[in-house]
Amino acid sequence: MSRVKLDGGRVVVTGAGSGIGAATALRFATTGSNVVAVDIDPDSAHATADACNAAGGIAEARTCDVADAGAVEALAGEIEASLGPVDVIVNNAGVGVAGPFLDNSLEDWEWLRSINLDGVVSGCRAFGGPMVERGRGHVINIASGAGYIANRNMAAYCATKSAVIMLSQCLRADWASRGVGVSVICPGVIKTPIATRTRMVGSMEGKQEAAMRAFRFGHSPELVAKAIERAVEKNHEVVPVGIESALAYRLLRFAPSPLQGMVARAQPL
Repeated sequence: MSRVKLDGGRVVVTGAGSGIGAATALRFATTGSNVVAVDIDPDSAHATADACNAAGGIAEARTCDVADAGAVEALAGEIEASLGPVDVIVNNAGVGVAGPFLDNSLEDWEWLRSINLDGVVSGCRAFGGPMVERGRGHVINIASGAGYIANRNMAAYCATKSAVIMLSQCLRADWASRGVGVSVICPGVIKTPIATRTRMVGSMEGKQEAAMRAFRFGHSPELVAKAIERAVEKNHEVVPVGIESALAYRLLRFAPSPLQGMVARAQPL
């Protein structure tokens, strides 16, 4: 794989308005990259870009709904035409649905999938395609420890994150000989506003405040941002972040089925 230039390189981060996305944009901006902070909320995108510039970096803001494949394609073309080639794409935008599967509507599933999985696919195609043509670049996809830790109340969320892990590993195998690296980041419990972007249904309805309180005890988003930067520099494949995610990745996947079932049935809220 051709080495990706970070100092002076161009990094695009989706879902950059808060949490992991904002921390990642700031991390790359303050270590020499030119950043494009992308979010569905224009005010949040501009706030992140302003924070990057105030910290001495170089950043611009863009607005895009990653659930709209055409909008993602147009965004990639506009950035390439106006700013130049993209060296790193961080497909970070994500939402959640929590509650028993049969209480999830098909609309809930379509909404979740359109962002968590289809949005990542669109980002890989729109930004990864030109990278493959140039023979240089790196794709970062944000999955979750939930991609390999089953949970009775998170069937749809776990399914989308598991799919992102497999998608990333397949693309890594496909693009390795073509100069493009692909890494998938699997955070555990991180102190982000994801609970405010999660639909609570069925027995989980009304528990959003409790979920928000629980996430306040999570790891810092900066921990994930550092892992993302290292993944680009070292071309890592699957990167668990947080002790709970790392232990599950190394141990739980190979644990006896009854133990995995006990974990899946646990209800922290």
